[in-house]
Amino acid sequence: MYDTIKSKTIIDNLPKVFFANKLQNVDWAGFLWRPIQNKKAFVIGYQTELQNIHLKLYGSELQIENSLQKFFMGNNYQDFTFTQVLTALDTLNNHLPVDIYKTSLSRADVGVVINHDTIQETDRWIDYKSTLPIPMIKGNVIYGKEIRKTNYKFKAYNKTFEAKKTADIKLEEQLMRVELKGNYRYFNNRANPLGIYTVQDLIDPIKYNLLANELLNFYTSINKKTNLDFSNWSAKETRLYGYMNYADSAQAMKLHHKETHKKERGQYLKLLSKHKDAEQEKTVFNKLKAKVDFSIRN
Repeated sequence: MYDTIKSKTIIDNLPKVFFANKLQNVDWAGFLWRPIQNKKAFVIGYQTELQNIHLKLYGSELQIENSLQKFFMGNNYQDFTFTQVLTALDTLNNHLPVDIYKTSLSRADVGVVINHDTIQETDRWIDYKSTLPIPMIKGNVIYGKEIRKTNYKFKAYNKTFEAKKTADIKLEEQLMRVELKGNYRYFNNRANPLGIYTVQDLIDPIKYNLLANELLNFYTSINKKTNLDFSNWSAKETRLYGYMNYADSAQAMKLHHKETHKKERGQYLKLLSKHKDAEQEKTVFNKLKAKVDFSIRN
C-alpha cells in the first residue's frame, strides 16, 4: 500500500570531507557519494542511490526518498501488502548507515491498484472541498486526474497507460491506480492527527489501518457527477445544475455574487446527493476497499 516515502535524520560524527564541499566523489558507508551543485556550480551536498532509493546529504542531514514498493518489487502496479512492507523496510534498513525507523517522516504516499476504467471514474469528479481536479497529461493524452493542495495530493490514473508510456511495460488488464500523497502537516496538524511522525509509525498495524481508511475516506469525500435522469427534475433544479457545471458562469457567480453562490452551491450539493449514482460509487469503493483489506490482512 505504501509508495513513495521521504524521511530525514541528522548523522553525528559524519566524516569531515562532507563539510569541505569539494567537487569530488566520496566513498563512505558502502556508497559512492557524488557532489550536488547549485546553479552557481557550488557544491551544496552529496548524493547516491540504493537501487531506486535516493540518498542525499546536506551537511549532516541525510534525506531518504523514493518508492518503497518499487525498491522492493520493481513496480507499483502489483499489490503491496503489510507483510511485504515490513520486509522491504528491513531490507532497506540493513543497507543504510542509519536506523531508518528512527528517521523523521516528512512524506508518505499510500495507494492501491484496481481493475477499472480510469476515464469513466475521473470524468465523474467535480471537486473536493471546492478544489477542482487537474488533468494528468502524458504525450497529449489525459490519463487521469489529480486533486492538489499544499499538504496533500490525491489522484487516480490509468496505470496500464502509464506503465507502457514510461517503462514500455504492457499490462493486459485495465488498471487504475489511486494514490494519496500526504506530508507531515497533512497527517498530523489536524483535529484528529494520525500520529505519523517517524518511519517506525509506518509499521504500526493500527496506524497502517488509519492510513488505509484515510485513502478510502478521501475518495468518498470527492463530489462526483452521476448518471442523471433529468425528466423528473424541476426547472429550477435543471438551471442550477447547468450553471454550476459551466465553468464561466460558476466562476462569475463566485466572484460577483459570493453570498448567492455560497447558498446555491449548498443547494447544488444537496441536489447531487439526492440523485447520487449509488451503484457506480459503490462499485469503485468496494474495489478499493477489497485491495486495502487484502493489504492489511497479508
